[in-house]
Amino acid sequence: MNNFAVAGLATATAIVALPVVAAVVSGFSLAMQPKWAVRCAQKRWPNVLFFQPTRDPVVALTIDDGPHDDITPEILEILKENDCKATWFIIGSNMDRCPEIVRQIYSEGHEVGNHTMHDVASWRLPLEEFEEQLLSVDRRLNDLYFEDNHDRKIKWFRPGHGFFTEKMLHVAERHGYRTALGSLFPLDTLFTSQGENIAKYLLWRVHYGDIIILHDRAPQRLQTAKALRILLPKLRERGFSVVTLSELLKLQKGS
Repeated sequence: MNNFAVAGLATATAIVALPVVAAVVSGFSLAMQPKWAVRCAQKRWPNVLFFQPTRDPVVALTIDDGPHDDITPEILEILKENDCKATWFIIGSNMDRCPEIVRQIYSEGHEVGNHTMHDVASWRLPLEEFEEQLLSVDRRLNDLYFEDNHDRKIKWFRPGHGFFTEKMLHVAERHGYRTALGSLFPLDTLFTSQGENIAKYLLWRVHYGDIIILHDRAPQRLQTAKALRILLPKLRERGFSVVTLSELLKLQKGS
């Protein structure tokens, strides 16, 4: 994701209320990200995961755009210190530069998802090129899981820059992917906020079943580490568990 996502944030509240299929839609709402808009989006696109209703104090943490050898190991150490797991949406070209870090992410119990091959707006790509990028990363992830003799029980996809089209969803589904967006995005790709401000925002807005979106990319990745150092202990004090998307999906309201 990058600054282009602001257009999606600005339009999603209106889009999800319309009884039409938008040519291009965003998975995110306005800066305030009202829960009613997220619920409408989830109802409109039930095969896309925006959040998971649950009575348990659980949130999923997702981290986009990595890995990077200068900060990803620090983020991994923070997660380990706080006994938290995350779903990392990996860009294939970054994976090629830092394959050992992707293996570390996986070996430490985190989940690895598909964020396409390059950091571009997925909806702008010709459908054939989008599919090619999706499958290029898919092959890399299959190799990663195969090395450990594990199947990918759920294959997660997040579109670059947070937009999708219906045709993109169909392509992803045809290749076994579940698309995930989110419900709590501190706009860290739009503003170079201090890590403490990101943490304060997330602590103010967090609800059971939220999907938090953060980024491991310049210049956000330094503030992501700072934010997590503040955020994760505070969530634990409130009784929250921080888990992967697959772990969150297992929970249902009333279960």
